[in-house]
Amino acid sequence: MKVSEKDKAKTREKILNASVDIIIEKGFKSASMREIARHAGVGDATIYNYFPSKEKLLYGYCEYIQQQVMEALQDIEDFHEYTLHEQLQQLIDTELQLWLPAREFLQEVFKLTYHSPTTGSSLLSKTKTINTQMVTDMLEAAIEVGEIPDQPYQELLPKLFWDYQTGVLAYWLKDDSEGFANTTQFVDKSMVIISNILDQGMIGKSLDLISFLFRTHVMTSFESLVDKTSDSTADESAETETISKRGFMKDKNKPKQKSKSKSKSKSKSSNKAKAETKGKVE
Repeated sequence: MKVSEKDKAKTREKILNASVDIIIEKGFKSASMREIARHAGVGDATIYNYFPSKEKLLYGYCEYIQQQVMEALQDIEDFHEYTLHEQLQQLIDTELQLWLPAREFLQEVFKLTYHSPTTGSSLLSKTKTINTQMVTDMLEAAIEVGEIPDQPYQELLPKLFWDYQTGVLAYWLKDDSEGFANTTQFVDKSMVIISNILDQGMIGKSLDLISFLFRTHVMTSFESLVDKTSDSTADESAETETISKRGFMKDKNKPKQKSKSKSKSKSKSSNKAKAETKGKVE
């Protein structure tokens, strides 16, 4: 019997919710796929059809939460009338609300990502894509109506907001204030700064400044270093040639000494010849 997509989605959701219960209770390392399957009411083999590994199950719940965030924002009828500031803040608030029942589960996500950053980055790619798509849509809509100016390097902004949002979650996990009041203040104050940055196009201006400094100073220093390296190489070459010349001069003295010895020998031969000639004459 063929299973419908709707039934598959329900089974997937049951497995994800079961994983939250078991992992919160036993921790990621101690929890087993068999326990999660039984808690979800599915066969031991069935769970692997949906999640081939426990890591994919853990990060699969992150994707599930992000999908719920998007659906929650889509259900707000007048969401398109919100300012960009309000939309972005609503995004963060909704994320925190949906993570609240699984806060301890999220701690396990952060632990695994910390110890295996490459694996975490790879398995969070779908979650990040959903998040950045939402932020991209908000930014583009705000630019279209002139709420904020065109943003140079606009493609970087959703990724930067993802990093900021990750920081908010990390702060929230450490927040022990009543009702997470400190997190609320942190989000409120930081969002004001982010809104001002977007209103004034400060990201683009900052990157332009960095680019300018890089071109005028770093590259100039690099070219200077290259010139010095070239001069140093030339000096070393000259020194090597000088050393070679000195060696050559030392070699040149040896024949001279031989010449002197030859000269002396030749002088003796000449004197002997003169003596013999003188004897014959006498």
